Amino acid sequence: MMTLMGPIQAPLFPIRVFKISLFYSVFFYLFFLIFNTSFTIMGVDVGDFLKQYLGAFFGVYLSTTLKVFSVSLFLNSSLFSMVYLVFYFLKKPETKWYLLALIVFGIECLALCQSMVKFPQIYGEFFFFRYPSFAPFLYFLTDFISPIVPSVCLLVLLFVLLGTLLRQVYFHKNKESFFVILHVLLLVFFHIHGLYVIGILYLALILWQGKKYQNIHIKTYGILILFILFLYLLPNLWILISSFRYSGTEGKPPIFILSADSLRYDKIGTQINGKSITPNIDLFKEDSFVFHDHHTTIPRTFPSWADTLTGKYAMEHKVRDMFPSPDEKQRIGSASFPTLQQILKKLNYDHFAIGSFAADIFPRANFGFDEVYAPNFNARIMTVQRTAETQILLLPFLVGSWFSGGMYLKELDGLSTWGDGERLLGRFRSLVNERKQSPYSITYFSSVIHFPYTPAYPYYKQFTNPNYYGKYKYLKFVDPTDANLPNSEEILQIRSLFDSAVFAFDQEFGEMVGFLKEKGIYDDAIIILTADHGEALYEDVHGQGHGEHLRGESVTHVPLMIKFPKFYQNQTKEKDFYGITSSIDLVPTLLDYFEIPLQKEYPGKSLLAVLGEKDWKENRFVYAETGIWFSDVGNHFFQKQRIPYPNILTLHQVVPEEDYQIMITDPIYRETIAFSKHRSIQNSDFKLIYIPTREGVKFELYDRKKDPLNKNNLYPNHPMASKMKETLYQTVMRWESASLAGEYLIPSSLSDINEN
Repeated sequence: MMTLMGPIQAPLFPIRVFKISLFYSVFFYLFFLIFNTSFTIMGVDVGDFLKQYLGAFFGVYLSTTLKVFSVSLFLNSSLFSMVYLVFYFLKKPETKWYLLALIVFGIECLALCQSMVKFPQIYGEFFFFRYPSFAPFLYFLTDFISPIVPSVCLLVLLFVLLGTLLRQVYFHKNKESFFVILHVLLLVFFHIHGLYVIGILYLALILWQGKKYQNIHIKTYGILILFILFLYLLPNLWILISSFRYSGTEGKPPIFILSADSLRYDKIGTQINGKSITPNIDLFKEDSFVFHDHHTTIPRTFPSWADTLTGKYAMEHKVRDMFPSPDEKQRIGSASFPTLQQILKKLNYDHFAIGSFAADIFPRANFGFDEVYAPNFNARIMTVQRTAETQILLLPFLVGSWFSGGMYLKELDGLSTWGDGERLLGRFRSLVNERKQSPYSITYFSSVIHFPYTPAYPYYKQFTNPNYYGKYKYLKFVDPTDANLPNSEEILQIRSLFDSAVFAFDQEFGEMVGFLKEKGIYDDAIIILTADHGEALYEDVHGQGHGEHLRGESVTHVPLMIKFPKFYQNQTKEKDFYGITSSIDLVPTLLDYFEIPLQKEYPGKSLLAVLGEKDWKENRFVYAETGIWFSDVGNHFFQKQRIPYPNILTLHQVVPEEDYQIMITDPIYRETIAFSKHRSIQNSDFKLIYIPTREGVKFELYDRKKDPLNKNNLYPNHPMASKMKETLYQTVMRWESASLAGEYLIPSSLSDINEN
């Protein structure tokens, strides 16, 4: 006799299916943990480094393992649940366990193939360091398979599931069918928002309640389904409702600092096969003031941004490398070194930072942002990443390449191999939709151009050689212990990857500018395009990377374009400025624009004074210094010139009191690093480099225009040599309070500084 429950009375998620998913999850988790775990990062063995903190960090490691396994268990249980529902409604509830497991495995393999085509860089270590014999399979996928193909296969499976469920609802409008619709909607909702803990609790509740779902009134199911659908719409509704709280204020335009790590000035407008690799930036130039000779003060991300946003030199605020000590990083945002964001807060501006892995510097110091949508960086997060990366069947879900998702482990935002800008653009659009033309700023920082140069599909194919099959096919592996120079074919491939990454960022930039135009914000906004530093790409003897030396133009020369509101922009016709400028000019320029009196002396200059001009009236000099040397091996010229200190793995310390941040805390090492820095002073025509060595201080002087690669040292015989040397010493002694010992500059230490 048929009842209101339909012809089948079995639970919709029986304990048998959960046991299958549990055994499946445990098996594959342990399998990949055993056979895919590595203490190598980009070819560098960090085993000894991990041992330094593994004892004190063991509890964190266990919680990390539990966290990653919990995500795997929820995802696998969800897939088994939905696959089982198809067989359940086909009246085959006793389907063999291996058939269910085979189907789920097939779904995950399709998702993996789709993810490998879209983000092959994420799987680079697996295919090139751990199991290189499998690399031809990755080549085959990326050469011949579009990510659309596995996506279509997955969509077909999804339609089979939905079709089966809709058929059940159509023929059996009962509690059972409505419960299944609610069940699937909940699982998908948990997946989209990464709510794996709530998802596991929900599945446990189903197992505990058994058939009790049949006791809920059918109208209640209808209300619950409508409520869940409302939850799907809630984020967009919230943004719409929230936007009514904000309105534009005259004289306080929104500010957008749109930047990319490692973007070189000379790449703007570069032609390949007759087409520019930056078409969107080229269009933006027409609306902007362009500063053609703009330089960063230090070619490392953390100190560069600290300089840019405080308007002060790293040698003064003391954040001079990527791993500042607690005392050093606390100076950023202090009364002595307020950031641009903190100063504009007095004008009721709200501030937001958006970025991928290189933007991990923003949560690590008080830059003055109200919200930071960027990853953090510490040993705990690095452990989560390394654990998650072993689970290659799980990775497609963690990076959101399979039907949304991507929010399970926020630590994955910090993967250096995940160069997808779409997730950042989504956050950008949401903020703009909410804030519109109210007083706010967004600092957008893309990492796609930073090594290992990881643009997503199809951009990694944009300029690279399709017939190249080596370890640099998808990304530039970085191994500071390997001093060997790539061959000419590999160098060409690495440069092509870099150009492809520049093109990928240009597409991100075009999306943002286009969205601002669509929303009617573009004309009245301040939009700034810049970068934290450039990149050496094997020009002459310069090697690859940044922060190691100051030779050539590639590592400090970066773009700067500023589009002011339309009424202000149109006051002058001349938009190209060729005089030398510095990243420390941004703060005084914006303070000048908002007519905020300077409370302290800044080393930079307001650029408003030269808008409409082509050059400075005076002979201006700008300063730069190197970062920390990551490696103590190699045959590069800068390794031969430098004062040696241990490599970065030896210098690091994990500081539990600072949320397990990785820092260099030893004051002796910190003073050695500061003392050993190469420093430069340059104007529009010449560059002088100060190089302390164990044999004494060496100087190099180069003609920037005639000798941009800095091959011919003019020191000491050129007439500018003594003038520039004197200017360099005066600059350092003034802003660092450094002292002299012979020709050596002795930096002031943090303990010598009186904040009062």
